[in-house]
Amino acid sequence: MSKFYTALEIAEKLKIKKTTVYELIKRGDLQSSKVGKQLRISEEQLDEYLNRTETREPLHVPTFQPESSVLKRDYLLHSSGLILSGQTTPALELLLSRMAAHPQGMPVLQSHLNSYNGLYSLYFGKVHAAAVSMKPEEASCLVPGVPLAFVCLYHFPIGFYVLQDNPKGIFTFQDLDREDVILANREKGSTRRIFLDHSLMEAGVDTDNISGYLNELVSDLSTASAVLSRRADVALGEEAVARTTPGLSFLPMGILPMYLVLEASSLDKPGFAALLEIIRSESFLSDLFGQTGYDVTHTGEILYL
Repeated sequence: MSKFYTALEIAEKLKIKKTTVYELIKRGDLQSSKVGKQLRISEEQLDEYLNRTETREPLHVPTFQPESSVLKRDYLLHSSGLILSGQTTPALELLLSRMAAHPQGMPVLQSHLNSYNGLYSLYFGKVHAAAVSMKPEEASCLVPGVPLAFVCLYHFPIGFYVLQDNPKGIFTFQDLDREDVILANREKGSTRRIFLDHSLMEAGVDTDNISGYLNELVSDLSTASAVLSRRADVALGEEAVARTTPGLSFLPMGILPMYLVLEASSLDKPGFAALLEIIRSESFLSDLFGQTGYDVTHTGEILYL
């Protein structure tokens, strides 16, 4: 018969505070069970936690230092460059490298912001353009009263990262509230988090029942690393990361667009013509498809809202 421990006994075993044990349970890092009305941790659940926290070979996850607001302000006011927000993707890296080499190109400062925060910065004039993966009608609501141009970059598959061969049989959003499943979540405002929350609402899944829902990470590489190191069982991200990460499987759950969003009037300003020319070039389309395999059928098309 399995032995059960109280939170205090676990705290004493691990030499941590009792409140830390509750925090581990809340984040989904440590599984627990209800015995009557009391919270208990079985020996197997404790062993599972200890095994997951053993030292493993981690994925290389780049860290991004917060940009200095003074630097961004000075760059915006005193240079002829552009500030573009967006989290690192192969498309943005390719676009920025081409912009630097273009005869009419300008220096571009990348601000590592997610979709929601990028639109917020666009609204307040802190960036010139934002890389956003949201429906245009939803994105335009975050920049009220401003005519916008949505330049399509590509469409990409979004789905679950799971261990190779999907040992826990995770196939649907309803599976996320299973007691044996731990989620590695993304931060609020990110494309993955917005897509997840919409999908959970449509599926009728209560986020309070999802282990790890409050455990927020800030990139696809970090959530993929959490799954690969067995600190989590599933995460939501784009296909390209899973394809280049041995040991992971990718389960597609939908297709999302990626847009470069800017004020419509900006298209007539210096630098943006070069940006658009690059996006619409055959070499950009070819290299982007070759690197990611994503759908570039509508790349370069503009939607005005």
